Amino acid sequence: MTTHLFPRFTDGPDIPRVRRAGRRAAVALLLVAGLFAAVPATTGEAVAATSICLNGKLVFDHADAEGGTAKPVVTLPARGAAWDLWGRTGSTGSSQWLTGSTTWTDDGHFNACYDAAAPLQDVFIRFRSTSWLWQVIKSTTDQSQYSFDTTHIASLGASQDIGTVKVPAEMQRAWSIIDTVNQLWSKRANPSTECWTRHQVWGACDMLTYVWSQNAASGGYWDPGTKYVIMNGNQPDSRHFILHEAGHWFMWRLYNRSFPAVTNCNPHYITKASSTSCAWTEGFADAVAAYSMGDYRYVYDDGNETSIANDKNSAGWDQGDTVQGRVGASLLDFWAVNGPDGGNWNRDIDLMSRQSSQDFKDYFTVARPSAVPALSTTGTAKTIIDGHTITY
Repeated sequence: MTTHLFPRFTDGPDIPRVRRAGRRAAVALLLVAGLFAAVPATTGEAVAATSICLNGKLVFDHADAEGGTAKPVVTLPARGAAWDLWGRTGSTGSSQWLTGSTTWTDDGHFNACYDAAAPLQDVFIRFRSTSWLWQVIKSTTDQSQYSFDTTHIASLGASQDIGTVKVPAEMQRAWSIIDTVNQLWSKRANPSTECWTRHQVWGACDMLTYVWSQNAASGGYWDPGTKYVIMNGNQPDSRHFILHEAGHWFMWRLYNRSFPAVTNCNPHYITKASSTSCAWTEGFADAVAAYSMGDYRYVYDDGNETSIANDKNSAGWDQGDTVQGRVGASLLDFWAVNGPDGGNWNRDIDLMSRQSSQDFKDYFTVARPSAVPALSTTGTAKTIIDGHTITY
């Protein structure tokens, strides 16, 4: 299997984290050359180092807005979440960072190992609200990540399973964000590197940053100035909400740090007219969330939802390409298994990384024909937009 290296983008020793590709493969670890020197035995021979591991599973409680307005609390694995192993290799001194990586992306397990010739002292794992290329920070001024430690183990001479570790209640929504963004990153359609888009240089990939705190009273937007997603206390309960705002950042990054000039977008609604630029950017973000989640809806943090699916007879819907739901549904139909773009969004993402569009008309009539090979604007593609009341 292939080992992929991920640069550390957060505070701490500048040592790569690693992820082992595969459905249920263990997380590989990089050991720092020279961090531990062999200790001579009384016979004069070196004592062989052995791998000492702490393993377990990281979970969090999630108030599930996708489950309806009752928002049932479910316990979920924290996938792709960063961990650091701390401890002492000697009998004195303070604990130091030993190694770090992320939880497995299928079920949240971790296996934190360090080669040592003697028992490790004061051993614990610190979990942080970050993953490979996304993070949650406390505020725009206090840009530290959330973190918490497992129980300290005084002396550890052999591997130990510490079982299930749960994120503390007051910070669990930070890990809801970390876990959810996996669904977009895994579909980002950048075959060249592990970065978000082709515009990012390997070794210096951009970090998608969320600002969240449990007491935040305002939020729910991507800030074009700071490029941060700002969320209030309860908004991470909706995975669609998390992914919608990531969709704005993703468009900005696909367009190589450029974003369409948006007008008449405050307020905006899925079923109502705004402007062509608003409908394009918001419709794309709606489609990103729905595509990542595998549905045709937008779910609010209170558990209410709006279906993005529509046709010419949809009651209460405005018509045309100034309606974000009309644009979003068209995109989802293009990317559908039976759609005209190959059964997924990969060709569209490639196109967007090469040519930016100011609105849906620009995307459909100018960008799609310029793709290599061209993306269709006739036949099924034309039938799709006509069905969503968009006519060119």
